Order: sequence, then C-alpha cells, then structure tokens
Amino acid sequence: MLFNSLPFLLFFAVFLFFYYNFHKTKQNQLLLVSGIFFYSFWDWRMTFLLLVMILFNFKLGKYIFENTNSITKRKYFIFGIVTNLFVLGFFKYAMFLLGSGNDLAIFLGFDYKLPIPEIILPIGISFYTFHNISYLFDIYRQVIKPTESLLEFAVYDLFFPLLLAGPIERPSSLLPQISNPRRIESVEWNHGFLLFLWGIFKKVFIADNLSPFVDKMLSNPSLMEPGIVSWVALCFAFQVYADFSGYTDAARGMAKMLGFRLMLNFNLPFFATSVAEFWKRWHISLSSWLRDYLYIPLGGNRIGLLRQNINIVIVWTLGGLWHGATYGYLIWGIYCGLNIVFYNVLMQNRWFKFDKISNLLSVVGWFVTFWSFAYGLLLFRVPDWNGLIYLLEVNFGFYFNLVLFLKILFFISPILIVDGIQFLRKESEPLVWFQAHPILLYSTIMIGIILFLFFGIFEKMEFFYFQF
Repeated sequence: MLFNSLPFLLFFAVFLFFYYNFHKTKQNQLLLVSGIFFYSFWDWRMTFLLLVMILFNFKLGKYIFENTNSITKRKYFIFGIVTNLFVLGFFKYAMFLLGSGNDLAIFLGFDYKLPIPEIILPIGISFYTFHNISYLFDIYRQVIKPTESLLEFAVYDLFFPLLLAGPIERPSSLLPQISNPRRIESVEWNHGFLLFLWGIFKKVFIADNLSPFVDKMLSNPSLMEPGIVSWVALCFAFQVYADFSGYTDAARGMAKMLGFRLMLNFNLPFFATSVAEFWKRWHISLSSWLRDYLYIPLGGNRIGLLRQNINIVIVWTLGGLWHGATYGYLIWGIYCGLNIVFYNVLMQNRWFKFDKISNLLSVVGWFVTFWSFAYGLLLFRVPDWNGLIYLLEVNFGFYFNLVLFLKILFFISPILIVDGIQFLRKESEPLVWFQAHPILLYSTIMIGIILFLFFGIFEKMEFFYFQF
C-alpha cells in the first residue's frame, strides 16, 4: 500500500479509530498486527523472513546481555552481525556478485558463466537489517539493555510508518517510546497531519511530475542535446529529494499522530555549503548510522589524516552498495567518499579559513556542493561505462529552453518556498511557523486534502527509496 493510495487511507483511518480507543498494551498489539498486514500487502512470503529475523535478534540480544564471559559475549555478537549481514547479502547482493563473477570471467577470456537465479528482494530489508544490527551493537556496547518484551521488539521492527524506507531509528530512541505510555497533544497532531500532507504533496506534485522528463532523457541519452545534462541533473536531484523527504515527512507525520517522535531525516540539505555539511543534512539517519556503527569503530577521526580519509572512502563505498547492488551505486559511493576526502584535504589549507572571504566561500561552496551531488546522482541511472562517457560528452554546451525552465521552476517552487522560510527562520522542523497562524494552517490542510483526493489517491508511482 502506498501512502498516497485509497487502500492505505482506509487502512489508516480504521487503524486510528481503534488506536485512539486502546490503552498502551493493546495499542502495541494493534501496531504489530497492522505492521504485519501492511508489510504482507507487498509480498506475504517475505513477512516470514522478517518475523524470523525479529525472533532471532530478540533472543540473541538477551544472550549477549546475560552472558558474563566476554569471549562468549563477543562470539554471540559477531554471530548476530554476520547472520544479519548474510541475510541482507543473500537477498540483495547474491545476483550482483554472481554477475560480477561472470563479468570478470569474460574479461579474463573464459566462456563459462555461473547461473544467476532470480531472487526476490524483500522490500525494506536494508532498513530493518540496520535496525537489528544497531540493536545488537548497542546491547554489546552496553548503551541499552535488551527489551524483555517480544511484542515491543517486534513493533520496533514492524512500525509501519517507517518500515519500508526509514528513517533508521535507534533502539535507544524508539524502544522507550514503544514501552512507555503515549500522549497525543493537539498541537503535535496538527503538525503531524500537516507533515503527512506535505510529504505526500512533495511526492505526488513535485517528484512524480519531474520523473517523466528525467526518465525520458536517461532512458535514451541519444535524445540529449549538448548542455541539457545540467537540467536533467537539476530535475533528478529535486525529484529524489522530494520523493525521499516526502516519504519521511509522511512517516514522521503519521508517527506524531500516534504519539511517536521520529528523528529528522532531512534538514535543508540544499542549503549546505560543503559536502561534509551536506551529508549531515541529507538522509541523516543513514549517514549518522554509518558514522556511529562503521566509521567510529574503524578509528573515526582519532587517527591520522591518511587513515581517516581511507576509512571515509571505505564507509561511503559500503554506503553506495547499501543503496543497491549495481556498479552505478558502487561508483557513486566511491565518488561521495572522494568528495569528502577532497574537502578534508582542502580544509587543511589555512587560506580557506580567512574570515574576510567566508561569505564568498559559502556561496562558492553551496554551488559546488549542490552540483557535485546532482551530477553524482546520475550515476544511479548510468547503465554502463559507455553511458557515463556519453553523459560527460553531451554535458558540454549551453542549452536553454524557456518553457522547460518555467515548468521546472513551477514544480520545485513549493520546496524552494517552504525550505527557504524554514532556513530564514532557523527552524529545525518544517512547517512549524504554520502553527502560529491557525487560519493559514487549517486552510492549507483543507487545500491539501482536496488536492490529495483529486490527485494523490490515484497515483501509483512507488517511492524512489523502496528499491533500497
């Protein structure tokens, strides 16, 4: 069920009716049943895998915590991490590894090819696997104690607003909200409902209207005229941002209506003035997860600059593969890592820290940061090396079409306005300023409902990050 579909609206309306009339224990039972139903709607067979992994990690978390022998505790911990990664690797990367082996065999001149079976990719497996790894990791580091309730841990993995595309919540944040009584205040509910509408609006109005132009150009690069690649990169950047931040806004909005607070996953990333700042603002739950559970254990910034930068490339290479098992995602991860390494090396030069030119550097940094991200995203869609070379070739030149410019501006203007107001007011949450203007708030909600009913529930385009 897509958030912007009539079946989901009916499901959520019925769910809310019972949820608001249950106490905490029954609310958690309802969340579990609803999570199973919601996930089974995509592919009921993969629900059994998720339930098995829930039981496995719940039991193993208790074994790790209760074992007093440090060597045995470590063995349990390593076994849990390896098992979770094996399940993720089998379903998400087995075909890629076999295909890479065949490519290597062809390169070396061998005729034999390994058979590649069709393996169904369970939707959301990357997100709930990272949930489980962070749970075991935090227990092993004694950051948290394991929950005694299988029901509460199952809700942690099956909380349907974030189940398919995050944000990747930490157990220290989400589990206490599941175990403790929840209060739903009208201010939070109103903001949650507004966030939900805004998220769906970004998906349906912005992302889905930019998508046809991007798909048309990238599916047949021969249609591209010199210089049009910049327009494609611009549209694709806003498409992905509107789509993914739209999902997380909708998820966070629904969670607020249920008495939960999920972490902010996007914090005005297109206002970042450096690549390092950008990744602190974009998909915050993933970048912070990679930092805490991979980069810091590798040494973080406590080691020399060379080792630090090598670790950054390693982390971002794995981050690229987390997004998908293709050469494009692998190259994209390396590209992002090298961007940060270049920035780190550049910042070692004192010239870039002079206060007199800080404003100029901020403008230049913003321009370079946005376009390095936008062009880098095209790696998601490059089919092969020849396609990448062709994109680089047709990028040179000047292309301007007034109609195209006005269309793009029309669709991205809502984001520019809302994010711009949030940036100027220095607010951490989107649309908070609506709360102080009740007439504006409720009129916007009504307009959003009308637009949703006329356009949203008939839209069948999946969210971009479902594939990850």
